[in-house]
Amino acid sequence: MVLRPPFRCPVAVHDGAALDEVIGPAIAGRDWALVTSRSWADRNFDARIAAIAGSPAAVISNIDPNPLISRMPLLSEEIPDVSVVVALGGGSVLDATKGMVALKALRGDMSPLLDHLSEGAALPAKILPIPIIAVPTTAGTGSEVTPWGTLWGDDGTKYSINDPRLYPSHAILDPTLTITMPSELTRSTALDAVSHALEAVWNRRHTIFTDYLAAQAIAQVHKYLPVAEARPKDIEARGALQTAALLAGLAMGTTQTALAHSISYPFTARFGVAHGFACSFTLAEIARFNQEEDAARLAPVAEALECAVDAVPDTLERWLVALGVGDVMARHLSADDIDTFGDSLITPARAANNLRHADGLIARQIARRAFERLTAG
Repeated sequence: MVLRPPFRCPVAVHDGAALDEVIGPAIAGRDWALVTSRSWADRNFDARIAAIAGSPAAVISNIDPNPLISRMPLLSEEIPDVSVVVALGGGSVLDATKGMVALKALRGDMSPLLDHLSEGAALPAKILPIPIIAVPTTAGTGSEVTPWGTLWGDDGTKYSINDPRLYPSHAILDPTLTITMPSELTRSTALDAVSHALEAVWNRRHTIFTDYLAAQAIAQVHKYLPVAEARPKDIEARGALQTAALLAGLAMGTTQTALAHSISYPFTARFGVAHGFACSFTLAEIARFNQEEDAARLAPVAEALECAVDAVPDTLERWLVALGVGDVMARHLSADDIDTFGDSLITPARAANNLRHADGLIARQIARRAFERLTAG
């Protein structure tokens, strides 16, 4: 029997908000620092927020995609002694900020952090990380409402930081911040949200609450992603995608991810496939795999996609093909490359959440079949 975790969300969520109206009350007169990416720093968001909430004590903008654990000491040292950190950017910025404030709370001692990342040891009970105000500028990770953060080893190994004290205090979803996302980034981040939602559904730790949130997230991406692609400045569509990512994040934050994410990591680490494509290209094939174990588990997905339960795998596959996922994957690698992964497609903590057991061989077979079917046309 799997002990299902309780659903919780201690984050004050401002959905469809205007950053300029919400950020002042969120900072609430406290001294603050900004963590962001270079591109957002170049748009002078520190000055924009400073006009409302006073000047930041620091602007930390040297956050790279797929943040490295080895960068955490230098980055955490850049955070001054402030009362709150504003993390403005995509998932990498939000995840890096969680690692940075955790290490700062550890006074720079990497040993407990490394034990936590590699062995799953709990972070010390006495630490109190600086609160985070999360302002996502993409619509995919859901990190703004989870205690999770993805950090990477220098060898491409993926690790997760996870502690209830790393839930952001606030999540500010301003859809205007997402309208400059290029089409491929819009698709990649939306597919990340879909992956979170689907993996929450066919998860051993699923609950009635996560099923409902996941189904709503899938339905919204299915409806609004084509609109955002056709009309990038459509605020309703952009807002709906942000909300979908948040809902999927709430579901995934409770269940954790599963087999598709387990399979995805080496594709990103070795071949540079964007995370949203890497974790979504296997979804239809995993649906087929799980359908053989418990077809009824796909019912929330069928409801979201407005299809019969037994049609879920084919419906997902047609959607992925239409979104060009196969074309993206084929730009980075060939089917034969997948056979070189060995057992590295299995991350035990993730794969174990899938409702049907899969080992390294099965994972490679799923990945190869998915790749070949998506690239066949």
